[in-house]
Parts: sequence; C-alpha cells; structure tokens
Amino acid sequence: MMQLRSLARARPTFAGISFRQSRSISASRVMAVHKDALPQEAQQLLKGEGYKYLDVRTTEEFAAGHAPSSVNVPVVFLGSGGMSPNPAFLAEVEKLFPSRAESLVVGCKSGRRSLMAIDVLAQAGYVDLVNLTGGFDLWAGQGLPVEK
Repeated sequence: MMQLRSLARARPTFAGISFRQSRSISASRVMAVHKDALPQEAQQLLKGEGYKYLDVRTTEEFAAGHAPSSVNVPVVFLGSGGMSPNPAFLAEVEKLFPSRAESLVVGCKSGRRSLMAIDVLAQAGYVDLVNLTGGFDLWAGQGLPVEK
C-alpha cells in the first residue's frame, strides 16, 4: 500500500535548490511530500491513473533497460569522483513536464536518487510525486515489463 512520506533529511544543495537541513520545518518552507509505491502499485498508476514514469538513472543505466514509456533525465552523473549533480535536471524535467500538477512516478536503480529528484521537484512546485520503492532493480526483479 502506498504511504505518504515527508523528506526531511539533511542533504546538500543540488541543482540550485537547497535540501532540507533538519527534521524540523520552518514556517517559510514547505515540506516535500510524496507517496511510496512498490513496483506493482507503480505499474497500476502508470496504466490506469495517467502517471508518467520519470527515470532518473544515468543514460547508460537507462539504455541497459527501463520501464516501457519511461522518460530519462539523470539527476546525477556518475564519474571517477563519484556522483555529481546534473545542473540541467530541473530545466529538462520542466521542458518534458511543464505542468506542476503532472502525476509522476520517479524511479532510479534502488530508490536513493529518486528521493533526491523528488525533493528537487517538490521544491520546484511539483505536487503529485510517487517514489518507486526498490527502484528499477525491484521492478525488473519482479518480472515487470522492461524495454531496451
């Protein structure tokens, strides 16, 4: 069953938007709220509820396999120095999904990067965000459709 979750973990600045710095919330900030969905639940949202799948993995990960009809916008780049933010992430998502009311399932490999992306999107005003719990690894592991 989907659960509502708030993002209030300490995180660095990313793509020009600062992350929550503590579990508390000030009156001047809106806490990012999203739902969590296991792969089968997410698939139902995509099929029957009009949600779009935003895959925030790297282009290489996406090319190796992805959910049907998903759109890829990497939230970070992986390099020899580790992860570095994609400075164009929000702008690219805004081009693909200009309406802040767009219903999005956000997924990555295992669920960590998708939470980073959801925080950025929520702070930019997107309001209907669902985190794919377990990410694409669990999606594929449960035998759900995969395209290459």
